[in-house]
Amino acid sequence: MGSSSAPMAEEHDDDEEEMPDLEPFFFDEAEAVADHERRLRREQEAARKEERRVWAVNVNKAVMESILDYDPKQEGEYCTRFPFADFSNFDLDEESPLGPMRYTDDRVLSKGDRYLRHAGVNILSVKIASLDVCFPVQVYGTVIARDNIDRKCIYLFRRQKDHCQLINSTDESLILTGSKRGLLLLDDAYVEIDLKIKDHQGQEEKELSKGFLNIRGTTGRHMGKCVVESKGLATRLSTMQVMYAVVDNAVEATIAIEVLRGEFYGKITACTTSIPNHLVLHDSKVDGVMNGNGKGVIQLLLSVVSVCQDENLLVNIVAQTGDVECQYTIAFTPRIRGRAGDEITVGATKMLVKVSWSLINNSRVVL
Repeated sequence: MGSSSAPMAEEHDDDEEEMPDLEPFFFDEAEAVADHERRLRREQEAARKEERRVWAVNVNKAVMESILDYDPKQEGEYCTRFPFADFSNFDLDEESPLGPMRYTDDRVLSKGDRYLRHAGVNILSVKIASLDVCFPVQVYGTVIARDNIDRKCIYLFRRQKDHCQLINSTDESLILTGSKRGLLLLDDAYVEIDLKIKDHQGQEEKELSKGFLNIRGTTGRHMGKCVVESKGLATRLSTMQVMYAVVDNAVEATIAIEVLRGEFYGKITACTTSIPNHLVLHDSKVDGVMNGNGKGVIQLLLSVVSVCQDENLLVNIVAQTGDVECQYTIAFTPRIRGRAGDEITVGATKMLVKVSWSLINNSRVVL
């Protein structure tokens, strides 16, 4: 009996040696609460993101449905407005807050800085190329541009129903009052048209044109010179023709003209060396006579022109006194910033012509 107890004791000792070391278990209530709160916040954030996603999808769907229309001239459904945006954070009707001369007083280049060359666009004319009803027509509505800077509305033409423009033939352009700043061309730019006409009694209104067209960006171009192009938009009762100049290596010129002595009645236009198509800055037939009283700043229809840095800006002034017509052309050499001006005499009128130069976009690289 005594001899059998020793092996049993040894077996018992072996079992004790094989048991792992166990640490006591403690429940950390504070950590558990914190973990639950973190998990809850993650779930709430995921729910908010999903809610935002669904809302954005619905907003985009609603806007796209509102700008889709049918027109036989477009061979079916088409977009009447610029569709290439996330409409959950983009307002189609918001006007661009950016004005001209943003970099006129910019600092001098630091050593090693180089400005990137950019192309610009001048909208030269918007005409009725063909019309399904008879001329003359009284036109109102809007023509806007969208460029690469912010894609927001830049008005080229804007008239209410009680301030129509009378168009007598296909030779006449809409009287453009913009762009208010230089238009940048990198990716495609866009011109959006929404025009109506009314009869001579002002009773019946009809849609003249509704849609948009694109100006091909520099990505798909070989830019080496300035070119004039045109595009048509066939919708509703017309085909509208938009003529524009693509300006290589462009800077922005903002023009101001003041009558110092005498009075001015006539026409003021601007163009560049290689593109003779004139932009109408002022027409006294539209704006009336400007008297010189020391503060005779001429109200310009539009004042901003994109100019190639390798060319000149030409401001052409035609002054009329009775049957006598006098003409003067003044040339300005482009700069990337700063101001220039000159006093001139056209007939009996003394005038001050000023130009403020600015980059269209302040993109620079450090070499």
